[in-house]
Amino acid sequence: PAMKVKLSVLLLSLVLLVSTLGGVAQTCANGDDTCRANIDTQKQASDPRRTITIDNLSKYRADIHYDDGRFGKIIQTVPSKGGSPNPISTFVGHRFFVTMHGVREGLVDPTTDEQIFFTVGGDELNDKFIIPKEATTSKTRCKDRYPVCKKEAARGECTNNPGWMIVNCCQSCEEKEGYGHLIDSEVRCTRERLNATKAAFDVGSLDDLFTRWATEEAFVQYEPNVISSPGKTHGAEHDGPWILTFDSFVDDEEIEALLKGAEYGGFERSTDQGNIIASSGEKEKVVSTSRTSSNAWCRRECEIMPGVKRVSNRIEEI
Repeated sequence: PAMKVKLSVLLLSLVLLVSTLGGVAQTCANGDDTCRANIDTQKQASDPRRTITIDNLSKYRADIHYDDGRFGKIIQTVPSKGGSPNPISTFVGHRFFVTMHGVREGLVDPTTDEQIFFTVGGDELNDKFIIPKEATTSKTRCKDRYPVCKKEAARGECTNNPGWMIVNCCQSCEEKEGYGHLIDSEVRCTRERLNATKAAFDVGSLDDLFTRWATEEAFVQYEPNVISSPGKTHGAEHDGPWILTFDSFVDDEEIEALLKGAEYGGFERSTDQGNIIASSGEKEKVVSTSRTSSNAWCRRECEIMPGVKRVSNRIEEI
């Protein structure tokens, strides 16, 4: 036992000695530029952090997305024809892709029709990537915009979420379901395909719905407050179209859950639709000049939060 203790102490001493020696900073003699260059190279190799800039020489205003392995996360927007945005702090091995601003249609190399990607290497601490002047949209209308498209199609998303998938994962949806022809907005967006051949409300049904909210016992718990109604009925302050608020629809815990869930998606300034700029019929997403709010999409982590689920179920019930 005594021998084992001594050996353990000796081994521990050796580990500490090696660690201490390894932590000693290497020094160079004055004027020894080769030595200093070697030290800088060693530091650079051990530190994965990098700074990049992406200059845009193309005619398109472009969005830069971090490739997260799914549908990407937009990082910044780059002006066209020589625009250069702020530097991006990133890491070795990170990958970015480029799309037209406001839509997800990728910019491609016209000689290969392949989407433009940039991968951060380890050679330079500060690197610059160029979106070439010739960059353009693909000549292939039915094309996958993301590597994850095949996986999403395989799990049935072309049927579960056809509007989004057909535009963004057209090639995979064509292979899986034969939906490729729907990339043409003239075919995809007919009233028949959108199930919009009849009015959403019958005459008088919207008035019946608001009357139920204002009068039925089931909704008293939400404290309905009629601000405006035709003929100033049900205690309304104003004569006009229906405006009703539920003043006790969510509790403090649910409000906190909604705000926390929104943080997962990230708040962004509210947007409007601009001109049609994509071959799929998509309209450019532009920052609204009339709506000054910010909003976020509630997906995945947000959707499964208990407080959020209670609010969603309540909305469905009423």
